[in-house]
Amino acid sequence: MIHQDLQLHNVVELEPAEGGGVYLRRFPSRIREAISPLGRMVSQESAGVEIRFVTEARSFRVGLGSLPSVLAPYELHNQDVMIFRGAFFHSRHQLVPGRVNAINVVNIGGVEPFDTITDSAARACGFSPQVWRILLGRYPAILHGVDTYGYPRRPPHADELPSRRWIAYGSSITNGASPTVHHNSYIYTAARIAGLDVCNQGLSGACLCEPEIADYLAARDDWQVMTLELGVNMRGGFTAEQFRDRAQSLVRRISTAHPDRLIVLITIFSNAASPGNSCTPDAQVTARQEDFDAILRELAGQRGTGNVRLIEGKELLADAGALCIDLIHPSDYGHAQIGHTLGPRLRDLLASPL
Repeated sequence: MIHQDLQLHNVVELEPAEGGGVYLRRFPSRIREAISPLGRMVSQESAGVEIRFVTEARSFRVGLGSLPSVLAPYELHNQDVMIFRGAFFHSRHQLVPGRVNAINVVNIGGVEPFDTITDSAARACGFSPQVWRILLGRYPAILHGVDTYGYPRRPPHADELPSRRWIAYGSSITNGASPTVHHNSYIYTAARIAGLDVCNQGLSGACLCEPEIADYLAARDDWQVMTLELGVNMRGGFTAEQFRDRAQSLVRRISTAHPDRLIVLITIFSNAASPGNSCTPDAQVTARQEDFDAILRELAGQRGTGNVRLIEGKELLADAGALCIDLIHPSDYGHAQIGHTLGPRLRDLLASPL
């Protein structure tokens, strides 16, 4: 989406905010209002949204607002803003909810070595170093504007960004729980390794494979690879038969609409209920988790889904000590482990014929 000569990555809809500015929505209102009660809440988050632009200005100011994070009492939600130039980290800032936060990005002295870097030398992950990237996290974000002090700005050109896009649908783990900084979530590490531009479509506690989500994802035409991290949010309230119906409909709907594009199913990551961990007295959850994983393996091998592949979550997160103390969400180390394992797998799958 282009707005005020800015590219808004992972944004599909703008909504006027109380007190000025616009909410940056990664799901359209018609989808947000059709899914589960929790899904309606977490789909308002601006997780993985980026404000991107190119300018000759050495410094700029951005006005941002936010609402309190939806699940802040239950998950770590720092209202961080991370600023990059291309792949290069610039600075970290923090929003105060309920007010207009003016973030000054000042480059006076000490940045001359960066100005001499060649564009080709800095493109390992697909971003030109001339592209400013303002990365937002798990909170409903409000954009008030960007001031480049009279210098013109423009959205990045296609050749200044990664050439392939990844849509990542899944649970809170895909959504970005619970590293200390949202940018440390596994999808961003994997995307960098694989040279992909990732769109965060995670829904904390609300990855329920609803028909509305299936139709929405199938209708999107702006991706080359889609990952579906499924099961963990459904193991407590859905039978194996119900999970099969929903997951199968989701996979078939997307696969049929895009038979020439890569779809990757990810089974449930290692957690307290995983066989062998025996950290939970609820045997039913463990049994359902095993059933759900078996169903995903079947779906990846069904006739008519030749573009569907499967990656085992337990292979991506092999170390149970990489979890937070809730024994479900990966720590920073766990997200890094997943990302560094998944990134090469996606890169290799994309290089192989379907």
